[in-house]
Amino acid sequence: MTTPTATFDAHVPTAWTRTALAAAGYEGFVTFEELRQHGATKSPGIYVVLRSPATPPVFLARSAAGRSRDFTAPVERLQAEWIDGAEVIYIGLATHGSRRDGVHRRLKQYRRTGAGTADTHGGGVWIFQLEDAADLVVCWRAAEDESDAFVAALEHHLIADFVARPEHGRRPFANRKD
Repeated sequence: MTTPTATFDAHVPTAWTRTALAAAGYEGFVTFEELRQHGATKSPGIYVVLRSPATPPVFLARSAAGRSRDFTAPVERLQAEWIDGAEVIYIGLATHGSRRDGVHRRLKQYRRTGAGTADTHGGGVWIFQLEDAADLVVCWRAAEDESDAFVAALEHHLIADFVARPEHGRRPFANRKD
């Protein structure tokens, strides 16, 4: 029998980079606009938002996210939370959901919230205050165990791994809580 930690570790990349995520079985690597055309797995799992660390971030004074909620954060706070050199800026989870459409549904909610047409994804919205938000890339990996408890524990494990890496030392930029 596989232990939960061993199953979790199958999802942990050797580094928090696009190359290492692909080697760990993550797929997609598309922008949110491309996601509209291609979709994602309908299984529960983990998704990760990436940004090229080649250039420093530029933060907008107002967030584009949210239809009726204002998700704008002070630019000074965003600058303080930014992790120089990090490629991964958000790690999220997707459970089955009522329609049993997992990652596909959750990323659709995230994309729509970021576009200002919904308020259904409050986590990770700081990414939509980046000037280059349209260029961000998202990837995902289905969970072997599809239970909500497993997926939530897996997300926690992955964020803890990110934090434990000396090059990061804290949660990804847009993960405001574990």
